[in-house]
Amino acid sequence: MSNDSKNMGSIVERYSKALLELSIESKVIDEVHQDVQKIIELLSESNDLKRIIMSPIMSRNDQKVILQNVLTKVSVSKLVLNFFMVICVNGRAFIIERICKKFIQMEKDYKGEVRAEIISTEIPNKDDLIKIEKIIKESIGSDVSLVSKIDKSIIGGYILNIGSVMLDGSIRSKLQTLKVSMKGTK
Repeated sequence: MSNDSKNMGSIVERYSKALLELSIESKVIDEVHQDVQKIIELLSESNDLKRIIMSPIMSRNDQKVILQNVLTKVSVSKLVLNFFMVICVNGRAFIIERICKKFIQMEKDYKGEVRAEIISTEIPNKDDLIKIEKIIKESIGSDVSLVSKIDKSIIGGYILNIGSVMLDGSIRSKLQTLKVSMKGTK
């Protein structure tokens, strides 16, 4: 089973790389990025669409026709539409979401963006996220892709991960440090 998963991972990687190379070659990488984001959002919002592309009993042609109608309605580029039609014809519609997510990751790597993640007990407002992203960008001298996550277990404060560096300003971490230092005073 893990071998099948490994093979599927390499298939996802090859398709994603092909889409990235096509978009670079055609000089439409930003447009393709927006289209791929649209597809990811469609799949996360529509369980029906997800079921259709994941269905092992629906014919490749039916999947292709339905996906073609949906993608045409949301106005994706011809390049993206044709690319995903080929995926349907090849019987790989069930990995479209994985291809899209892998494409986004590969595109960020290609552009040299650093991934950063802020973990807090509440979602920061957009202005705060923009300020944090700007500060990180200025300090590391590279474009940043900032993602916000919620974790109530940190009690308060934040944890900021930038690449492989972690800055832990959470209350949970401070309480743990205090607990360790208090054990030494007994």
